[in-house]
Amino acid sequence: MDTQWPLVGRAVEQRRMEELLREGEAGGLIVVGHAGAGKTRLALHANDLAIEHGYRSLNVSATHASQELPLGAFAPWLAPETDATTEPYSLLAGAAASLRKIAGRKRLLLCIDDIHYLDNASNVLVQQMISHHGVVVVATCRDDAASRSNVLALWKEGLLERVDLRSLNEEESAQLASFIAGGPVDSITASELHRLSNGLPLTLRELIFASEQKNALTFENGVWSLSGEISIESRLGDLFKGQIKENSPAEVELLQTVAVGEPIILRHLLQICDISLLEELESRSVLMIRKDGIEEEVRFVHPLYSEMMRNSLPSLQRRRRIRELVNLYREDSGGRSDVALRVALWSIELGESASPEALMDAAMISFATLDLKKARHLAEAAWEIAPTAETATFLGTVLWMTADYRAASEVLAAAWSTLRGPREMAIVGLARSTALEGLKKFQEAEDILIQAAAAQNVSDRGDKTPPDVNYSGLLQVRRAKFLLHLNRKSEAESLLNFYKNSPDPYVRWEACVTLGLLLAHDGRPEEAARTVDALSSPESHRYSHIFLSHHPIMKGLAQAIALMQSGAVSEALTLLSEAENSDTYRDSPSGRAMLEGVRAEAELLRGDARQAADRLTRVLASKVEQGWPLGRTYLQCCLLQAGSLVGDKQAMARARADIGAGGDSLAYAVGAHGVAEAWAAVADGNIALGQQLLMSVVEKSEGRRETIRLEAAHSLARLGDPKTAVRHIQDVPPPEGPLLSARVQYIKALARSDASALETAGEEFEKCGARLLAAEAHADASRIYARRGDKRAAVKAMRTATGLFDQCPGVRTPISISMGSAAQLTGRERQIALLAARNMSSAEVAEQLVVSIRTVDNHLQKIFSKLGITSRREISKALRLGPDDESAAAPTNR
Repeated sequence: MDTQWPLVGRAVEQRRMEELLREGEAGGLIVVGHAGAGKTRLALHANDLAIEHGYRSLNVSATHASQELPLGAFAPWLAPETDATTEPYSLLAGAAASLRKIAGRKRLLLCIDDIHYLDNASNVLVQQMISHHGVVVVATCRDDAASRSNVLALWKEGLLERVDLRSLNEEESAQLASFIAGGPVDSITASELHRLSNGLPLTLRELIFASEQKNALTFENGVWSLSGEISIESRLGDLFKGQIKENSPAEVELLQTVAVGEPIILRHLLQICDISLLEELESRSVLMIRKDGIEEEVRFVHPLYSEMMRNSLPSLQRRRRIRELVNLYREDSGGRSDVALRVALWSIELGESASPEALMDAAMISFATLDLKKARHLAEAAWEIAPTAETATFLGTVLWMTADYRAASEVLAAAWSTLRGPREMAIVGLARSTALEGLKKFQEAEDILIQAAAAQNVSDRGDKTPPDVNYSGLLQVRRAKFLLHLNRKSEAESLLNFYKNSPDPYVRWEACVTLGLLLAHDGRPEEAARTVDALSSPESHRYSHIFLSHHPIMKGLAQAIALMQSGAVSEALTLLSEAENSDTYRDSPSGRAMLEGVRAEAELLRGDARQAADRLTRVLASKVEQGWPLGRTYLQCCLLQAGSLVGDKQAMARARADIGAGGDSLAYAVGAHGVAEAWAAVADGNIALGQQLLMSVVEKSEGRRETIRLEAAHSLARLGDPKTAVRHIQDVPPPEGPLLSARVQYIKALARSDASALETAGEEFEKCGARLLAAEAHADASRIYARRGDKRAAVKAMRTATGLFDQCPGVRTPISISMGSAAQLTGRERQIALLAARNMSSAEVAEQLVVSIRTVDNHLQKIFSKLGITSRREISKALRLGPDDESAAAPTNR
């Protein structure tokens, strides 16, 4: 891999290497991991770190070929007289002498790639260099070779510390994919790349390169997205093919069967193959056996194996393997529903007649695994054979999930005219309202729900058999969501409060989650938390994916928003990360989209606007995750604000192009739109327009979220008009929680030029995790102190503000800009600038920070450019350092 690529997901290993080189004790690390996990990249990083710390570093690459020669891997650095005919003792002594001579007076680091390929003499040399010559070693080893005697001795006897390299998780894979592709990758594409690569960086790179060459991965609207099947015909794929082609005909047949039916129950597979074949393929790390419940299952070690095998399988051979599996499972399904559903899918593929029930079952299992393309195909087949309310609602839901709202609305409208009772009217009405929401026809959606609810009331009076679900309550709770769209917030809240204690678990779930989200956004986070904390998600129902709009993940989402508005940003991010790692995260693309949006909002508060902009760009690029229009508007508003804070014109243009379509029909989100547009105006250099936009938000209270009104007033103060802002917060109800209270405190303190109160507000923001807001509060305090002539207090407040702005990379607001470009220095640049301001030479700075002189000079050039100066003499003035500011010049580790 390119040495300039980021070491995504390797923070722990990097810190350990930094400690190792800083301590300089003999020994080192042996990094163990799968082929392609990034071991070599880490070793190269160790080499770069070693040079920076003043080491002499040698990169030793052990290979199959070098293993045949004594000291073969070290040959490039050995003296000419050191050859294989020399006596063993003098051979090793001469090799050690050669390496010491190369190191000179510096410490020596050996970066040994694939240490398991070292010959015996080289192994002894490495052990001697560690034990007797104080050498530091960073070595890599494949995980399947870590138990070899020569490798085992190194880490078992304590010469080297073993570090096991894990595969990347899905978010880390997405970050690396975006870097490799050269731009954001949408979330569905990133998820598929992660699945196929198994979280291995090398495999991920090859998949991206091959897919780009085949035009399966295309760049559109600033985002990389799949436009076809991910290509596995890559250089890495050729290696896999070579391994597969080495198999015997019997092994190939077995691999074809596993590829078609993966995963296959072990006891079933043993009915058609010899166990010795399985043992051989398992020993070669092609197949693996894993227990799932009470059954053992057989699958490929790497998803690419099965993908390539399936793609290369001729049609007739595929049909033969499917027929074999169908016959096998029909005889013994083990009572497993998933097996029965797979048999149904295979039967359909073989062209056998299928009942609508079998088609629906197959469609539902595809839907559950988010194979929406197959789910749509099967649901359309079921709808064509049996155009019932059930098939219509399911097909409409799948079409909505793929953002084909018009097609969904047409199917459900056709079903609406053939309904046979209030229950069918309820399930079709719920699905149809969701499709109409996608088309932003909110009034029509509410009318449909009112009709369906009226039918339930008539039925309830004449039917003694209670329905399986309280559809009447569910329809009313869903209607509350459309009341929010239609700027009728008070009416929606009353309706939700009426149903939040419903005995029906589905109605209670929908009502409480919707109400919790409303309250959290309305500046009542404590009430929101009370509403959802004790809530339990209802049991799965055959049609719960149709009549429930809130996935189980939404409870965590409501709790996270409440935590964030309460001033617990870090806790909110922790909760969101836990939700992302839960089993339910992957089940709901629209839920994932909203979760990622809330994470981005928390990152904005924390000052990570660049990260937030990248995250939102990926989410909004995915067609599968377009879902809820109000949610999309919210995500687009967040993207516009994040892009504005870091000056990302492309992100701003993308958000602006998509935001405005909702107009007044999205009244509940208009306030968020106004705040975002205000910051965009500031980024465009028009602060006056930004102030006007913010005043229009705070002046209109009907239907607006109180948190948005308060944020708008706060932003107005940040843009230089605190006196107007303080007038407009007089009618805002007393906010709950320290974050919202700190916003009010900041506005009032700035309006009366109270520097001490601003520092207190800054401290409150910092406790909440809102680093950007904290930095601005301290910067404002510094400016007021300076105006009053209190230089010491001004310098102290400025130092605090600068340290906080350091943690908000790339963010530029009017307050940070007014501080001067010094706020844009990185931690290391500020270290060097402060030392240089004390008249230290580059050599002295380099010695104190343990870096090279060239590194210091390069940093100084960047410092001069950012500060707009040309010499060291101007640093103190640019950084506003006074004679009493000596402590600021003491270097700190960042």
